[in-house]
Amino acid sequence: MPLWIAAAACLGACVALGAYVRVHSVPALDLLASRLRGQGTPLAAFFTRLGRWYAIVLIGLLAAAAAHNAGSGVLLLELLASQILAQGVISRAKLFFSRARPERWLLKLEPDLSYPSGHSATGVVFFVPLAYLAWHVTFVPPLVADGIGAALAICAVGLPWSRMALGAHYATDVIGGLLFGTGWLCATVALVTR
Repeated sequence: MPLWIAAAACLGACVALGAYVRVHSVPALDLLASRLRGQGTPLAAFFTRLGRWYAIVLIGLLAAAAAHNAGSGVLLLELLASQILAQGVISRAKLFFSRARPERWLLKLEPDLSYPSGHSATGVVFFVPLAYLAWHVTFVPPLVADGIGAALAICAVGLPWSRMALGAHYATDVIGGLLFGTGWLCATVALVTR
């Protein structure tokens, strides 16, 4: 039951923040976070590419294949399916909130809208559980599992940061994506562990 409460709270906060930024001008938080723009551009571009659909599918399938050899590949395929469904919901949410992207981008202009950040949600929905699973596998040496888990956790943090560093999202878009991702993950875990 606590997971459902956490999911409802996070998703409700995501909707409330989206309703606010849809109507109001750019909040002070967004202006402060704009100072990240241009910081570590090559690294930010790398993290952003890791959040693209082709990288997610490749990482998910590689992880599922490795887990399949140990007899637990189904869980990884469920994780990949959860990521795909979450991105579908985010695409609809972006249409609802209709927030334009920031004007000053450092890489290619993306055609979709801004709120909530899909990359930020991916950090939570995909990379956090993948890191957790990596830290708990028994079919690889512990040092290797720890390294893989740490790399995936860094990706979970790097994805949201990259969107502000590249000027692709406002800070509130990133916060909205993190709230959505956390709510989605809590609901998914509650469903899977029923």
